[in-house]
Amino acid sequence: MATVDEVAVGDKVTVRKSADVPMSFKGTVMKVYTNSALVSIDSYQETDQNIVSDLKDKTIINFKHIRVTKAAAKAAKKPAAKESDAAAKKNSK
Repeated sequence: MATVDEVAVGDKVTVRKSADVPMSFKGTVMKVYTNSALVSIDSYQETDQNIVSDLKDKTIINFKHIRVTKAAAKAAKKPAAKESDAAAKKNSK
């Protein structure tokens, strides 16, 4: 089970079939919500083609059904922004 802190846009995920999810598939996180994520459906079984077509190749999945298989590369924080903030605070005093 994933949490909002573990799932990020661009992550490759696996979703398993359950009572709440009609099929198993692999996909990519497109958007993260409070308790779920919008996931594009990248690979699935051929027998699930009709379901995928109905979903327009994407669906919203609760975090409890998501397993992150490959995390997206995290953007490096810009140290220049911190330096400029510190300089602005120093100048305001």
